[in-house]
Amino acid sequence: MTEAITPEISARPLRVLIVDDHPVVAEGWDRITRGRLDCEVIAAARPSQGWRAWRRDAPDVIVADLTMGDSKLAGLRLVERLRRAGAKQPVLVFTMHRSPIIARRALQAGCNGIIHKDSPSAEIGEALAEVARGGSYVPADIARKIALMHQPGAEGSGPRLTPRETDILRSIAEGLSYREIAERANISYKTVSNVSQTLKDKLGAGSFADLVVKAIRHFEEG
Repeated sequence: MTEAITPEISARPLRVLIVDDHPVVAEGWDRITRGRLDCEVIAAARPSQGWRAWRRDAPDVIVADLTMGDSKLAGLRLVERLRRAGAKQPVLVFTMHRSPIIARRALQAGCNGIIHKDSPSAEIGEALAEVARGGSYVPADIARKIALMHQPGAEGSGPRLTPRETDILRSIAEGLSYREIAERANISYKTVSNVSQTLKDKLGAGSFADLVVKAIRHFEEG
């Protein structure tokens, strides 16, 4: 299976699988990516078609709507099926849902990012580029709503963090992407990714969603 790649160094167009039951959505993604990323868009109108396209076309990134047909979470079940089958490609959820409960469930299922259908095209393109680079993307408003959800168990005093870890954790709490954090701190994207993984280990965060929760709570309680 294809690992997450960096569009800037890809020797061929980024192959993006769009799983959405509205044909106009795939057309819209083609327009959004044109001029921003060198992409080849593959369209699938149903989860079953998305499954077959994943096996047949080996996409680099998967963009999936959550609601298809009569099912509000058909896209989520597709993601869960892909992850059980060993799919390594980053998945970006493209949805009208703004519920933090659904957003958190999507992240826990293995999605790498969430973007709303009414977001500006520039933000949608940035979300796609971010997850294609191997990062994560969650709009700041959703990240904060996730953080305010009830979390069982005490947080405790927490481990000691280095100044750089603290700065990056604060940026994550603000909803910044890995690329934005790298630019702000004048460090490499890889450094941000590595420090974020260290933060997950130190804070006991099993996913990006958990890290967002712990990041915002860390500074609100501090």
